[in-house]
Amino acid sequence: MTFVVVEAKYKQKFEHVFQLYSGGLIFINQEGIILEVNSKIESILQTERDELCGMNAFHLLDILKANLENKKEFIEELHQKGHAELFCDIQTFSGELKYIGIRVSKQKDADLYLTEVHDESEKMSMKKRLDHTESLSTLGQLAASIAHEIRNPMTSLKGFTQLLFTTANDEGKRYLSVINDEINRMEEILTEFLEVSKPTTHIFTKFEIKNLIQEVVNFMAPQALMQNINATINFEVDHTRKILGDRNLLKQVFINSIKNAIEAMSHGGNIYINISDMRDKPYVCISIEDQGYGIEEKVLERIFDPFFTTKAYGTGLGLSHINKVIGEHGGNIEVSSTVGKGTTFKFYLPLHNGNKPILTI
Repeated sequence: MTFVVVEAKYKQKFEHVFQLYSGGLIFINQEGIILEVNSKIESILQTERDELCGMNAFHLLDILKANLENKKEFIEELHQKGHAELFCDIQTFSGELKYIGIRVSKQKDADLYLTEVHDESEKMSMKKRLDHTESLSTLGQLAASIAHEIRNPMTSLKGFTQLLFTTANDEGKRYLSVINDEINRMEEILTEFLEVSKPTTHIFTKFEIKNLIQEVVNFMAPQALMQNINATINFEVDHTRKILGDRNLLKQVFINSIKNAIEAMSHGGNIYINISDMRDKPYVCISIEDQGYGIEEKVLERIFDPFFTTKAYGTGLGLSHINKVIGEHGGNIEVSSTVGKGTTFKFYLPLHNGNKPILTI
């Protein structure tokens, strides 16, 4: 079957399918040579039609570095049944990694194979996130249960430590003081553990974000001063602009965010806080930029993962909780960082749309 015949017969027959089909389409002859493709294939593989036509289909898969564990079974099924499908990871011509589904079927009235290609990358990504979320949910429930069980013996330990303190000598008191401090730190970790894992009910009201940020900066000022850090606020937002949310919860989010910025600047420096409107969207942006040691790219990808931390005494729940709260408010967070220069967190929160304050769970 020649390319001319394909043009005259099959492309005409499938013209509307070629133009409107949601997936990629490829015509392949008996020898495995690609005869024609549609524009969707160019988009999926990120290349031009002329690069594909005339190429051997299996050579194309080699170029795409397709991970085909069941290639032999696929070919056998295609010969036996006249159709077969597989899913595999590929690397497009521009280097982007994708997960695609391929279905090949032999046309009954011609020696041609019609290949359908669908980009399943987004579905696979969503599935992985869902699986990850379900795993974290189960892990969170287990962690909360364990935390409750640990708290009871810890209370007893603390009581006996205080009792021993009254009769101990000076050296013994030093040891008991260390033990008591460690117990207190463990209690703080457990409290944070339980706070993140338990379901919460929030009272949402409308309020000015400008006033909230000013309160947070005033509250954190003494700690910043002790670390030789100066916090500067720049308001580029109308003072009448309001958001709808749990004020106390968001206040804690920004307290923790500025606290993280302070802790990242062991040698002092500046923290720049900017509040601005997004011109093209009904959102307000709160940017917190520090001059700390920055975050490495491989770490940056995981900073919102529960239990992930680079701090010697961290729980790995702080940023995870912040991300959760911002998400519950219909917002999102963007982070950029340069090692040795600093990190910028941008919090996007939707502006109040005129509805009455609501109670949300």
